[in-house]
Amino acid sequence: MFAASLRKLPAVIALTALFFALAASASADSFTLQNTHLMGVTNVGTVLVTDTGTDQVTVTITMNAGFSIKLNGGDVAFNGPTGLTAGSVSGLMAASGANTYAGLTFQGFKAPQNISQFGTFDFDYTNIKGAPGGVLSADSLTFVITGTGLNASQFTGFAIHFCMDSGTDCGPATGFASNSPVSLVIERLSQAVAFFTRWDS
Repeated sequence: MFAASLRKLPAVIALTALFFALAASASADSFTLQNTHLMGVTNVGTVLVTDTGTDQVTVTITMNAGFSIKLNGGDVAFNGPTGLTAGSVSGLMAASGANTYAGLTFQGFKAPQNISQFGTFDFDYTNIKGAPGGVLSADSLTFVITGTGLNASQFTGFAIHFCMDSGTDCGPATGFASNSPVSLVIERLSQAVAFFTRWDS
């Protein structure tokens, strides 16, 4: 009996090694949307990118209290992967409170695209449609991206179009947020304008 158990030991070791290898290969990356182009507005939400299958990741955008992600006319832009198309996204859904809105679609796709003061992003999925009338924004957004060799570790940055209120009515104003800093060129221009304003006065 002891000898039989020893014969099974290599198989057990191999299965254990396989389990830990698969666990190690799956990963998730988080991006804090701490920078905006609006004065005094920071840390509006978080983007989580998770490996959920071969050549597949799930992107979840969760907004902090007081903010929501813009649907109609909105943008979800990112850097890192290559070779994506408009058809690379599926399973787009939004949620606010207890309400979930499935079957949504991005109506636009641009590659590359400049996003406000944050510079150029490799891919920009835009203008989310399919939510009920009056639902202009959401507290969270989830979608799946599929592409050859795609994994979560390839993503390096995100930018989104957000609303200055939680819930579904978007609030009084909108802005852009990113984990990336505001473009150095824009910062230098703002500093120059401030300098000449002081000099002129």
